[in-house]
Amino acid sequence: MPMPDDDANNPEYDEALEEVLKTLRADYLNELPDRLAEMNGHVEKAMSNKENPVEWLKEAHTIAHRLAGTAGSYGFAGLSRAAAELDQYLKKLLKTDEDAGPVANRLNWQTLAELVEGMNKAVPSQQTEL
Repeated sequence: MPMPDDDANNPEYDEALEEVLKTLRADYLNELPDRLAEMNGHVEKAMSNKENPVEWLKEAHTIAHRLAGTAGSYGFAGLSRAAAELDQYLKKLLKTDEDAGPVANRLNWQTLAELVEGMNKAVPSQQTEL
């Protein structure tokens, strides 16, 4: 959609911008289930491989980190906060610290499950958020 000239007194510009943002938000919400499914899959693989979950947790961390930023950019503050909590937990957990021992020994599976569940519950619905 072409944008009219940027003018503070041009209502057409505001309307066009609002339409563009609405379309971007809708596209983001359409892609969100796939991103969450991918992240949930990585967490499930980590949980089924408790001896060496690092590879899968790194993948989940990357997705949580991206969602924390993008969700906030699109105005989904609840999802952004929940993703940021998971991001920070995994970042701290995955930080290399030889004195702390292996990740598998430091990981609290219950905390991980609760953070993932909180993030999944924070997903906005397309009908209520646009």
